[in-house]
Amino acid sequence: MKKTRIYQFTLGIVLTLFFTMESSAQSIIQDDASRQVEMAAKERAEKWNDELALRAKQMILLEKKFIEFDLKRLKVMDANISPEEKVERLKNLKILETKDIRDILTQPQYDRYLLLLEKEAEEPNAGQ
Repeated sequence: MKKTRIYQFTLGIVLTLFFTMESSAQSIIQDDASRQVEMAAKERAEKWNDELALRAKQMILLEKKFIEFDLKRLKVMDANISPEEKVERLKNLKILETKDIRDILTQPQYDRYLLLLEKEAEEPNAGQ
């Protein structure tokens, strides 16, 4: 009887440790992905700062917006859906992102932003 309790107790500890380690590993991976998203968003905001002469508050808001939409894009890319559906959802996210950015920029900045996005899309190696 006592051996059974010791066995159950040991098994419980082993299972607890296993699941704790697994969730910790996922957390580390997610934290690393979030950090990469934040760094990429900061770089993009700095690029747009150079192009649009942003104010400090605009820079912060733009960076937050980039993080928000990059995380949404990652979810779409990880979703178990068809490639066509992914493309459609990614296009819709870009449209929403562009509309949200409209609220951050002045009209001249937004016009330039759209012009530069258009030029970027026309480049033969865009997105590579």
